[in-house]
Amino acid sequence: MVTTVQHTFREEADHALHKAKQVNHAVLLSYSRRIASLDPLSFFKDGAKKYKGKRFFWSEPGSELTIVGLGTEALFQSNEKNGKRYHDVFEQWERFKKTAFHIHEEEEAAHTAVGPVLFGGFSFNPAEERGDEWNGFEEGLFFIPSLMLTKTADGDYLTVNQWAADGNLAEDTLKRLKSFSEAFSVSSIEYEEYPVLTKAEELDVENWLEAIKTATNGMKANQYDKVVLAREVVLSYDGPIPAESVVRKLLTDQTTSYVFAIEQGDKCFVGASPERLIKKSGKDVMSTCLAGSIKRGENQQEDERLGKELLHDEKNLAEHDFVVQMIHDSFLSSCSDVKKPAGPQLYKTKSVQHLYTPITGHLKTSASLFDLIEKLHPTPALGGSPQQKAVEVIADIEPMTRGWYAAPIGWMDGRENGEFVVAIRSGLIEGKSARLFAGCGIVEDSDPQSEYEETQIKLKPMISALGGERL
Repeated sequence: MVTTVQHTFREEADHALHKAKQVNHAVLLSYSRRIASLDPLSFFKDGAKKYKGKRFFWSEPGSELTIVGLGTEALFQSNEKNGKRYHDVFEQWERFKKTAFHIHEEEEAAHTAVGPVLFGGFSFNPAEERGDEWNGFEEGLFFIPSLMLTKTADGDYLTVNQWAADGNLAEDTLKRLKSFSEAFSVSSIEYEEYPVLTKAEELDVENWLEAIKTATNGMKANQYDKVVLAREVVLSYDGPIPAESVVRKLLTDQTTSYVFAIEQGDKCFVGASPERLIKKSGKDVMSTCLAGSIKRGENQQEDERLGKELLHDEKNLAEHDFVVQMIHDSFLSSCSDVKKPAGPQLYKTKSVQHLYTPITGHLKTSASLFDLIEKLHPTPALGGSPQQKAVEVIADIEPMTRGWYAAPIGWMDGRENGEFVVAIRSGLIEGKSARLFAGCGIVEDSDPQSEYEETQIKLKPMISALGGERL
């Protein structure tokens, strides 16, 4: 793991510098300290001055943990077209940690998401033929930021990462990092107004509706049990879309979701996902089964009625059970002390309420967070059932390129604490346009028109965040 010693700062620094001088190659020094409270969005926006195209934003529901990364100090990527991509990235990360030295003030010693933190994600299906819009988003792509803000309930922490050419230069590098962190400041900012929406286009709607009929016919022929089919909408504007304003709107409106943004050059993949794939804290892991949905009511009485309807709807309960069983089985193979509730409860976002079942366990020593991601992705909530057959059907009949849509995106620190969500309720911003994605689970008795209306509801968070009107 990342080398660190929890004594006084001076002892830590001396130890790390001594270890750095023992190696005859470049080392990464990571210096962290507590700072005065800092607005994450201001940090994200101010970072565009130097790090435009190389920024990452992550916020948990309720903003209990927010992480913002700027720049790319180390890059980890894989273009493997199979499951090897998870192992490939993890092996790169394990090798990297042997050359990284985290130096921190004593009180930051044990804090999660402080120090060298790995940000990034994977594509949904590495075997699909990708559209040009996803160029730059590899099958597996992660980075260590040059500068990082970690905001927690306990305080704010600044991490500065920088390479020292060799161990003999490590002390000079550390002094620069410490001096920079002490003098660090963010200038005051103003958020840009949204450009004017000039066009909203729903792509391939007829082909998507026909794909649903193809899928239900396949189920009636007992070829598979469920498949998730997504479609896309393209919004065009008269000027560049400000990613910071989109993130700000999502944070305001989607308080029960994970808000994320990851830039690659002139593109930004951004969204507000209600669905955790996996969270790891020490040896404890948790996944969220989120499948089966209905709209929110116009008032409390209607909302409660719709929620009760969802809790007793056979189609949605069957769809939800596919997810629960698959995630439960994956946990049993990698974890001990696995627990799940007897039945689902409701999880409500601003526009949608879902069936929700949490599953917990203790990860076995022989397994890593990435091992569990590989087993879980895609869950039946994002792909279908059986897993591999559903992925093949999606690639064959879905009239869009998924790229990173509905794929794992998240972070992991040097002690392998981390969290990944599935990147739904999301969009890909590039210049003056944004591609928005929404899907729904198709089972044997699915009605194409009803599924279309469900995607309309699921598109609302991103359309609103982009200043557009409901289609």
